[in-house]
Amino acid sequence: MEVLEDLPHGPLDRYRNRASFDWKKMRLFLESEDLVRYKKSLVDVLQSDPLYDPNNSDRLSFDEHRRRSMLRMKAIGDRKEFAIENFIANFTNLAGYFEVLFSWDPSVGVTSGLKMSLFSNVIKTLGTEQHMHLADASDNNELLGCFTLTEIGHGSNTKMMQTKATYDKDSQGFVIHSPNFEAAKCWSGLLGQNATHTVLYAQLYTPDGVCHGLHQFIIQIRDTTTHLPLPGVIIADMGPKGGMNGIDNGVMMFNNYRVPKSALLNRNVDVSQDGVYMPKLKDPKKMFGSSLHALSVGRINITCICSTFLSKCISIAVRYAAVRKQFGPEGSNEEIPILEYQLHQYRLIPYIANAYVTKVFSYFIVADNVEATVEKYMNMEKPDVAERGIEIHAISSACKPFAAWLTQNAIQECREACGGHGYLKASGLTDMRGDNDANITYEGENNVLIQQTSNWLLKFWPQALRNEPITAPYNSINFLSNAVQLLKEKCGFNTTEEFIQPENVIKMYQWLISHLLKVSYERHQRNMSQGQSSFDAKNNNQVFFAKDLSMAYIQHFFLLTFNKFIQNCEDKNMKLVLTRLGSLFGLFHLEKQVGHLYQGGYFQGDKPRVLLQEAILSLCGVLKDDAVTLVDAIAPDDFLMNSVLGKSDGQVYQHLQRSILTGEGSLTRVKWWDEVVCKKKAKL
Repeated sequence: MEVLEDLPHGPLDRYRNRASFDWKKMRLFLESEDLVRYKKSLVDVLQSDPLYDPNNSDRLSFDEHRRRSMLRMKAIGDRKEFAIENFIANFTNLAGYFEVLFSWDPSVGVTSGLKMSLFSNVIKTLGTEQHMHLADASDNNELLGCFTLTEIGHGSNTKMMQTKATYDKDSQGFVIHSPNFEAAKCWSGLLGQNATHTVLYAQLYTPDGVCHGLHQFIIQIRDTTTHLPLPGVIIADMGPKGGMNGIDNGVMMFNNYRVPKSALLNRNVDVSQDGVYMPKLKDPKKMFGSSLHALSVGRINITCICSTFLSKCISIAVRYAAVRKQFGPEGSNEEIPILEYQLHQYRLIPYIANAYVTKVFSYFIVADNVEATVEKYMNMEKPDVAERGIEIHAISSACKPFAAWLTQNAIQECREACGGHGYLKASGLTDMRGDNDANITYEGENNVLIQQTSNWLLKFWPQALRNEPITAPYNSINFLSNAVQLLKEKCGFNTTEEFIQPENVIKMYQWLISHLLKVSYERHQRNMSQGQSSFDAKNNNQVFFAKDLSMAYIQHFFLLTFNKFIQNCEDKNMKLVLTRLGSLFGLFHLEKQVGHLYQGGYFQGDKPRVLLQEAILSLCGVLKDDAVTLVDAIAPDDFLMNSVLGKSDGQVYQHLQRSILTGEGSLTRVKWWDEVVCKKKAKL
C-alpha cells in the first residue's frame, strides 16, 4: 500500500491539474517516508478513540476542558507511538510529533512537550544517576512534572529572580523560600492543578551567605496520595486565558520548604556536606555553553510549533481561495476564484514560501537539538560543545521571535483572506490565532529575547574590521569574515530575473547584515562615548538598529538552511519550485528592510526597489498555479485540519452547510425567547 493516499477529487482539481510537480513526491522529499509513516501512525491513534474527537470543545465547561486535555495527555502517554524512544531512533520524529499534536490539540501538545522537554529532558541532561528514576517515572506516566522558572516580578531577567534555595548544614538539605509575592513562580504549565513534581529554578545560597546564581532543583510539590500541596508549598491556578485553556497554568510560593541535598541537579555543580560550592566543569565556557543549550530547548520547540500553525493556516486560506469565486472580467457572467487576483496572490503566496522555509528549518534545528541532548545524556558531547551552545542560544533567541511574529501575521492575513467565513470558529483560524499568541511571550518575550542575538553579533564587528576569520559551528556568521569588502559593493542587478536568483538574494542579505552590524556597533560605541552606561548604550540601540540586525540574521540563516536542503532534490520541476519559494521568502522580508538598503547606499535610485517589488509579484504569479499542490504537500490530515474551509476535498460550501445546520441549537427556539420578544402585538 502506498504511504500516501490519493486526495479526493472535487473543486480543487482546477488547480491540482495545473501543478508542475507531484505533491506526493514533494511531501516525501520534505519529510521522508519514515517520518510520513510515523505521523500517520499517530493520526491513526488519534482517530481510534472518541476521546480524541477534535470537535465539541464549545460544549465543555472550563473545568471539563481541563479534564479532557489531561485525559488526552495521559492516554497518548500510554501509547508506544508517542513514546520518547521514537525520537531517539529518528531525531526528526520529534518535529513530526509536534506537528501532529499541535494541529490536533495545542493544549495537549504543550503539556506533553512540557512533561517531556522541560521536565524529563532537563533531569537527564543536568541531573546524575540519583535523579534518573524520576525522569523514567515521568516518561512512564508514573508522575507528572512541570518546569518553574518565571516569577511574578521577573521573567527574562533571571539574575534578579528571588526564589531562594539556601543550603543548611545541620539538615544536609536546602530550604526553599519565597520572600514575597513577586518571587512567586508563575505561568508554569501543569502546575495549577496537576503536577506532583517540578524542576525548580532558584538562587542557590551557601551557608556563608554567598549567592551562586540560578540553579535547577527537582522537588516534589504535591502529595501523591491526596494530590494536595505539601506543607510549605502554596499553589494556585491562574484561571482562563486568551487561548490554550486546556493547560492549567499555576502560581507557586514556598514558606521555608525543606528538600534533601539530592534535590540539586548536580551534573555540573554540587555542594559538599559542609556547604562548599563545587563546580564540576573546569572550563567555565563549557559550563556556560551547556547552560545556554538547556535554555534553548523550549525556544526551538516553539519554532516547530509555529511552523505547524503556519502550514495549517496557509493551507486553509489557499484551498478556500481556490474555491471561493468573486466577480470576473467585464462582460463575462462567469466568476473567477479569488486566487486569480494579484492582490490575493500577494497576500497568501509569500506565506506558502514562509511555511516551506520554516518547516525545513524547524526539522533541521529540532533534530540537531535532540541529537545534542542525547549526546549530553550519553556523555558523548562534541569537542565544540561550548561554541555550539553559545551559537544555538543566539539562533534560538532569534528564530523563536521571528517564527512567532511571522505566524501571528500569517494567521491574521489568512483569517482576513477568508472573509467572514474565516471568522467562524469552524474555520479553525480564530482558535489558532489565540493559541499562537502565547508563542510570542513564553520562553522569553520576543522583544527582550532578540537582544540576546544582537548582543552576540556585535562582538564580531571588531574582528571583521581586522579582517580576522570569523567561524561558528553552524556557519551562521562565517560570511562576516568578508563583511568589510561586502560593504563596498552596490546593487548591480538590472532585471527581475537577477533579483530572483538565489545567490543574489543571499548576497543582498549578507550586505544588509554587515551594514546593520556596522551601524549598530558604531551607534553603541557612540552612546558609550557620550557617557551612557553599558545598559543605556544597548537599550538605546534597539529601534531601527539591533532589532533589525537580529531579524535579518535569522532570516538569512533560515534561507541558508533551506537552500542547502533543496540541493538534494533530484526532481527538476520540484527543485525549480522550491528555488522560487526560497527566493520569494528572502525578497518578501528584504522588501521590509528596503530603507536600510538605501540608507547604506546599496540601493541607489528608484530602479532597485521597483525591480525587487516586481520580482515578488512575478514569483507570486508564476507560483499561483502550483499554490494548491504546494499546500497539499504540507497540509495536515483532514482530521487534524478540522476546518470547514480547508479540507482536502475542497467542498467548502457542503462543509459549511453541515456545520451551520447541525450546530448545537442552530435550528431550535431559544428557551429565553419570551424574555426578549415583546408580548404586545404591534398594530399594522
